Amino acid sequence: MTVFGLGLAVALCSPVSVVTVIVLLSMPAGRRRGVAFVVGWLLAVVLIGVISVVLLHGQDFSTHKTTPSRAASVVEILVGAATLLLAARAFRRRTHGEASAQTPGWLSRLDETNWLLAVVVGAFMLTYSLTLAAAAEILKSHVSQADAVLAFAIFALASITTIVAPVVVVFVAPDQASARLARWRRWLLGNSRAVGLCALMVIGAILIVRGIRDLIA
Repeated sequence: MTVFGLGLAVALCSPVSVVTVIVLLSMPAGRRRGVAFVVGWLLAVVLIGVISVVLLHGQDFSTHKTTPSRAASVVEILVGAATLLLAARAFRRRTHGEASAQTPGWLSRLDETNWLLAVVVGAFMLTYSLTLAAAAEILKSHVSQADAVLAFAIFALASITTIVAPVVVVFVAPDQASARLARWRRWLLGNSRAVGLCALMVIGAILIVRGIRDLIA
């Protein structure tokens, strides 16, 4: 359940990623660019999952007192602290200015690149802090390798719920896609940054508390 929640947190705290997908869909070969972005995102999750399941799964995470388990708790605390501090800093800076309704400039330059570059962009824009926290949770749960793979799959599917939505709209309702995605983009650029940063601060605090609790258990 925690892993699923972290996956949803990644989805809800990534408004810039959703905007990126929407902009990619409006470019030449837009459908391929949108799908490539989602594929890149999933490949990044798979890479972290393979490292966790194949290389670290054999470590002793059977109790909170083992060295690997305590190391995972420390990672969770550090990730939580970094997430909390960076989100708080970004939120504080945001309060001194109005929310921007402009599309980031670097996105427009992707129009001149090969659509496959969207794979790299998708992999780059994954929220790695929360993905690492999910990996730590899975390792500390001391489940079988098959269950760990299933947990990563659940996390991956939950994490793409928002970024895959524009792609689905384009494929399912192409006639209405332009107007609908334009409305989504305006709302996301104008309103969702503060919401995402607040959510990240809350999640960071929760990770810190969970990590400390496991260390002293």
